[in-house]
Amino acid sequence: MKKILLIIGFVCFQSFSAQSIMDFDLKNVELQGMKPATINKEMKDIGITKTPFVTDNPDIISKIEGPETAATIKNFYTFTYNNTRRNDGGVMVYEFKTKNDLDAFLGKNFEQSNSRTLVKGLFCITVWSDYGRQIKGEETSEDHLNKLEKYYVNLGAKKVKLQEMEPVEATDQ
Repeated sequence: MKKILLIIGFVCFQSFSAQSIMDFDLKNVELQGMKPATINKEMKDIGITKTPFVTDNPDIISKIEGPETAATIKNFYTFTYNNTRRNDGGVMVYEFKTKNDLDAFLGKNFEQSNSRTLVKGLFCITVWSDYGRQIKGEETSEDHLNKLEKYYVNLGAKKVKLQEMEPVEATDQ
């Protein structure tokens, strides 16, 4: 009887501690100079139909990350912002099927100045901002990244450092 109660307790604990991708929904976050993206033709062609957007459809995910990576992703979430100057920013959350899948994904990606990567459990969270304006008193791309990173750190995610890109050397040919 004790074993059955332990098993039931463990299953209940697992279901309470399991996270949903929607726990990472970008709620009430504003990026100055940007607004939630309107769905354009490129997004429609991928299969993104609204903002925020969540899917477990491997065909849609493969258009974003490629078929090999899509096969390792359980769920995908994105909330995109943009403005009339075609600057964009936002978040993409990937829920991977296994820790090895997550680690392989992280190993294939590189640090970029316009994005940050965070991890919580089997979730990889990529925030980015291409907001190029540098006007005194207004938020910058760096401010957007700090705001987005802080939002996800407050939800328990940890920032990770990806590999640096190798510098391209000029050759005399």
